Amino acid sequence: MQKIQMFVKDALMSYKYKIFSTIAPFVFFLDQLTKFLILKYVTLGDAIPIIDGFFDIVHVRNTGAAFGMFAHLTNSVRVPFFYAISLLAVVILITVFKELKPTDRFSPYPLSLISAGVLGNLVDRLRFGNVVDFLSFHVRDKAIWGFQLEWPAFNIADSAITISMILVGIHLLRGK
Repeated sequence: MQKIQMFVKDALMSYKYKIFSTIAPFVFFLDQLTKFLILKYVTLGDAIPIIDGFFDIVHVRNTGAAFGMFAHLTNSVRVPFFYAISLLAVVILITVFKELKPTDRFSPYPLSLISAGVLGNLVDRLRFGNVVDFLSFHVRDKAIWGFQLEWPAFNIADSAITISMILVGIHLLRGK
């Protein structure tokens, strides 16, 4: 009986590693591949309309955080700040991941997504000193109630982080 319990415990423990080792590398690879393609085929500052007046593929560089926050800081402050925040996030993610209970079937998913997102953007910062963004959603041609709307450009890593936060939010709202 004890051998069966150990087998079940090992199988459940490995669940989080199976999820992480599948999702995180896939999302990281997709992020880096799309950025490679943008760097290769889209000139910095250009926009390729995909859905006219709503969605473009662009090539912009973000020196700040989400939505350009902290981009105004000098390089001597901004660069170490983002490296430190990224490394702190990685340490926290590893710690939280290691502490997951074997019965936790939810948490490996958002942790995998956010890990891939953080690492994807960290690689950009290490390589270029900024992050490559390329997805641009907007309402320019047809203003809504007199407003023209533009969401800041983002990438796959940003999307993974956002999706992980949405999953966690839904999970919390459901009382889990």
